[in-house]
Amino acid sequence: MRYDLDRLLRCCEENGLRGDLSSPNALAIELAERVRLIFQNAEQDDDCLVGFEGTPSHTHGAFTFVDGGGHYVEMDYLDVIAGLADGRILVCERSKLGAIVDRWLIHRDYNDEFKHLALGEQIRVWRPTLSK
Repeated sequence: MRYDLDRLLRCCEENGLRGDLSSPNALAIELAERVRLIFQNAEQDDDCLVGFEGTPSHTHGAFTFVDGGGHYVEMDYLDVIAGLADGRILVCERSKLGAIVDRWLIHRDYNDEFKHLALGEQIRVWRPTLSK
């Protein structure tokens, strides 16, 4: 599955998020100062990745969010953009000794992130800032 980056950019604009086609194969969405979510299509095949600049990529294709009871919701990439705008999708970041070591998207109602917290780590969850 490849992301339609032009359609994704329009979806960002419609939902008050600032997107930038940083290359023919990648769209960067600014969610806060110095926090950019990257949607990227592979150059040679139909694979795609989503991740935050400076941290590992976590998703490819559809997004599946799961809670501790095994309940889940699956969303396509355009629904995720709408969710970022309306607060259903949040940013989760893990830090250790004050430095962010990972950042990913979670669903407000379907998440189970806290059991992965190691000694000395912190998790911060926040809602993106709209550009309008």
